[in-house]
Amino acid sequence: MENMKIFVRNNDVGKALRIMKKKMLEEGISKELRDRRHFVSDSEKKRLAAKAGKKRWIKKRALLEQKFLREERNQFRKNKQRKNVHRNSQGTNKPRNSQRPSGYKGQRQSRS
Repeated sequence: MENMKIFVRNNDVGKALRIMKKKMLEEGISKELRDRRHFVSDSEKKRLAAKAGKKRWIKKRALLEQKFLREERNQFRKNKQRKNVHRNSQGTNKPRNSQRPSGYKGQRQSRS
């Protein structure tokens, strides 16, 4: 750990304090101070490390799931747009009713 210097400019102590806290966080000094407050056995360190790893994995899995759902939604939208373009580009000269069965009269039969 090297010496850290923070300059106070224009008598803005609040800004200098924020800068100091940010540097301490980046270097991990505050975490080290918390860890050294009391003795932690090796088994407890392992247990805490496993707990932290599990928490990281759950967070990563949630992010991956969100990403997958987002990509799936985008694929669905792209396919929908592609289908609409494909239908509009079909240039058949046949009338629509020619595709209906020959006995079709356009009326529904009532159910008995």
